[in-house]
Amino acid sequence: MTPSDVPQDAVERCLVRAMQGSGARAVALAGEEGLLLAGARGAGGAGSDDELALLAALGAGCADKIAGYAELDEFVDAVAGGDDFYATRLTVCDRTLYLASIGARVPQQKKIAAELGRILAPVLSA
Repeated sequence: MTPSDVPQDAVERCLVRAMQGSGARAVALAGEEGLLLAGARGAGGAGSDDELALLAALGAGCADKIAGYAELDEFVDAVAGGDDFYATRLTVCDRTLYLASIGARVPQQKKIAAELGRILAPVLSA
């Protein structure tokens, strides 16, 4: 699945709903390769698409536990702006996706994965 295959509006709406009330400033969804599939920004969130792409790539790497190197920790701090950083692996239609956030953990991740599955099923089954 490539970023161009993703129904952007629907996935972005899902991410916006997911972060409402959570305290997250930005959320990024990455594919298996760490490429940004979609992102959402809250008040005071990450500014540019490039920053969301970095958040997505970092989330994919950290969720798979490659973290632990001092350089990577510095990169996390730079991307998160000194705020809290969270990354998790989601299984969506038997595929691995990564959800990363800055500021707070996104709640109800199983519910988010199920909603993403409904949105992405046509793309992932093609």
